[in-house]
This record gives sequence, structure tokens and C-alpha cells, in this order.
Amino acid sequence: MTTDDTRTENDAVIEQARQAAGPAVLETPDGGHLAVFHSRHGLEVIDPAADQYARRAAAPRRKQGTTIVRDVDSFAHYFEKHADDYSEVYVDLDTGVITAVLDAHAITAPRWGEHRLQLIMTPTEPWKRWTALNRRYLPQVEFAEFLEDNLPDIAPEPVPAARMLEIARTFQAKTRVNFSSGIVAASGDIRLRYEETTDASGGAKGDLDVPRAFAVGLAPFDDCDPYRVEARLRHRIQGSALTLAFILERPEDVIRDAVKTVVAKVEEATGARIMRGAPAP
Repeated sequence: MTTDDTRTENDAVIEQARQAAGPAVLETPDGGHLAVFHSRHGLEVIDPAADQYARRAAAPRRKQGTTIVRDVDSFAHYFEKHADDYSEVYVDLDTGVITAVLDAHAITAPRWGEHRLQLIMTPTEPWKRWTALNRRYLPQVEFAEFLEDNLPDIAPEPVPAARMLEIARTFQAKTRVNFSSGIVAASGDIRLRYEETTDASGGAKGDLDVPRAFAVGLAPFDDCDPYRVEARLRHRIQGSALTLAFILERPEDVIRDAVKTVVAKVEEATGARIMRGAPAP
């Protein structure tokens, strides 16, 4: 046997001995561990806490992930189960999102901040319907159908739902008319002047009075009571065709106030002090 052959056989034996020896475990400054071992590719280092290895353990080393809930009761239930003295809660008033960092930094020691809980306030269906058509001009029949379908949202004052229903049905009935003008009557209503276009009517003329303003009662979110929202009625006459729109009075202010209402309920339910802002990413 040549010297080269002997060296090759010895190298193989040494390599087998290194692999059989198993990994060496080193402790890191942050209290974690690294495994160092020999492989056929050379010296390798792995972190047992990495996802591909940690998932093989019987249980994770720490809580992490973001849980999303939709109401105050669910937020309070999860928060009570997982929060501690150092948990922190933030709110973004513009987006309506409350975020709890359940493993936020302690006073004397840092923590991961990776176990989070979010309450994402979801607009109610009535709120979405009315705000979707805010400031949009609709043909008279389409506008009337929207009013009729959403009568339960009409506030009693200044124009009751029965009066709004009467207006809606009048618009639905007068589809064969030419509108010529709209003026503000002495009562404060908008007076729309029209002329019948059917042969049977002989071109009869008339006036249709509609209110300049009404109000709706809408809850922006499930966890708050309905708000009274003023709505101003607007009209346009193009040629002889009438289109109508409503303009909700500052709905963005209603949203922000509703978010504050939900924040107060979360503080009461959890005992946590909620900060305005956002946690560190």
C-alpha cells in the first residue's frame, strides 16, 4: 500500500470519527444555543430555534404571531388570557385598529414583541351603504329606490321616514316628466318644477317639494351606538333629466369619535391604558 493510499484511509477514519462524535452545543450571549458539528461539507453551525428546526420540538420556545379579532369582548378575552404587567396597547385613530403587544419590553429586560393582538374595527353594513353613495349623483329612480330600501336608517327629525318614503314613491311615479328648474321655497324645501310628457296629461305642469336636509342614524361599528348624521340633499338638472345626491355631514369626524368610544370600552374591559400611535415593527 502506498503512502497516499494510507493517508486517504486515515482521512476517512478521522472523518467518520468526527461525524460520530455528534454536535457541540454552544451558549449564545442572549441565552440561546447553537449546535456545531462536522459534516462531509465541513464545519456547520445551526440555530435550533430557527423555524425549520423549532417546529420539530414538542412545543415552541415562546408565543408569537398576530391574532385578529372583530369586537371588544373577543379582544378582552384574549388579552386577559395572555397579557402580563408589561403588555402594551396602541390605537390608530385613522384606521380604527387597536394593537396589543403582549410580550412588550419589560422595564429591566428586552422582550421579543412578537406576540400581538389586534382589534380591527369593521364598518357596519348600513354605514358602508350610506358612505358608499355619499356625494354621488344618481338618477331619480335609483335615488328613490335607495331611500326606500334604507328607510329604517332615517332619523325621526327633521324629516320622518314616512315623508321620505312618500318622496321616494313620487320620484318613482314621475318618470315621464321634464324637470325645468329647482328653487328654494319659502318653507326651506327645494321646489322642483316639472312638465308631464305623456299625451294623456296634455303637458300638465306641477311642482314637487323635497327637503333640503334630513338625518340618518348610523353606527359606524358594532361596538358603538348609532350616531345622528345630518345629510344635505342636492340636485342637478341636465337638459330635462334630474339627478339627486345626499352629502353626509363630516362622516370622518363620526368615525374618529366612534373609534374613541371603542377605545374607552377596551380600556374598561381590560384595565389597560391605550396609547395613540403604533408599536415598533
